[in-house]
Amino acid sequence: MMKYLFVLICLSIATCEADDIASPVLCGVTPNAIYQCLGTPKVVKKEASSQCDSDLGECEKMSCIFSKSGWMKDNKVDKEEFAAHFDQFAKENPDWKVAVEHMKSNCLSSDLPPQGVHLNCPAYDVMICAFANFIKGAPASQWSSSSHCEYPRRFAASCPVCPTACFASAIPIGSCNACLSLPRSP
Repeated sequence: MMKYLFVLICLSIATCEADDIASPVLCGVTPNAIYQCLGTPKVVKKEASSQCDSDLGECEKMSCIFSKSGWMKDNKVDKEEFAAHFDQFAKENPDWKVAVEHMKSNCLSSDLPPQGVHLNCPAYDVMICAFANFIKGAPASQWSSSSHCEYPRRFAASCPVCPTACFASAIPIGSCNACLSLPRSP
């Protein structure tokens, strides 16, 4: 009887202590809660995006937005205009200055390889890169302190941010540039 009681007590202690251990982060599709937990800034003006047909595909819509925003020249991203827009954004939103600097360094310093399933779509590549850098470089002040935001915060710190389309069953594993060698744990 004492043997069973001892086992029961040990199991109870192990269960209680296991509750304090955070679940492991599994990299993959970006959790939807990130968008609710992170005070993600609006970097595209509504006037520009409203001029682009909502029925367009992702590449075409992003190219349209870049064109309407003055960030495209001869089917190429005008990196100087894009950087100037984000410099102004950083002045208006000083908490995001570090994320903007990382974005400019990672996304505008050289030609980007495809960032997702769209080939030859520089506007899409730059915006996906910028989005990933904003998530990775978000200041702590922009994250919600809600308990349901703990996992998205850890995901952002541990995992690459990849376009959801990279995880479609028709896409070969590792074919999206940002998702090459995607780890399953931190």
